[in-house]
Amino acid sequence: MNHSWRRCGAIVVLLSALAGCGKPPIEEAVQKNDRKAVSDALAQGADVNAKGTKGDTPLLMAAKQGQSSSAQALIEGGADIRARDAEGYSVLHHAAATGMTGICSLLLERGIPIGEKGPRGVTALHLAVAGARQETAKFLVRHGASLDDKDDSGASPLDIATRNDPRFAGDLKLAATLRSN
Repeated sequence: MNHSWRRCGAIVVLLSALAGCGKPPIEEAVQKNDRKAVSDALAQGADVNAKGTKGDTPLLMAAKQGQSSSAQALIEGGADIRARDAEGYSVLHHAAATGMTGICSLLLERGIPIGEKGPRGVTALHLAVAGARQETAKFLVRHGASLDDKDDSGASPLDIATRNDPRFAGDLKLAATLRSN
């Protein structure tokens, strides 16, 4: 009996040691989309722009995973909104691709250009349209994203929408008439 208690104790010690070798607290908080945990990690001195285990900043991680609460806390905590991943996609590209309309709005308010191009010449609108993120795509169009920007293959967001969902293409044209600019 005493032998099994020692074994359990050794397992607990081992698990505790392994937990300490895991992901940084800010990375764990982002993955859980826990705004309070992100804010707490930042308050405890976590580097808001540190590269994580996969080479992305916490804000890029949040945008790629569609974690709006985490992304907002990171932006408010001073994250570099101009960060790009290893492929060259920006935070705005990922926010649009994952349908994070509110984060797109926050990024635009803070000066990110709406038509900035990424790999293969795609814009955030190209990615929102290709991913059928209709509300995000309409938001981007209403805020000045061009339906006619061509990617490196020569396709515009309107071309993609027309090919995939003609009704969506009509909605985007309507959104263009309602631009806030």
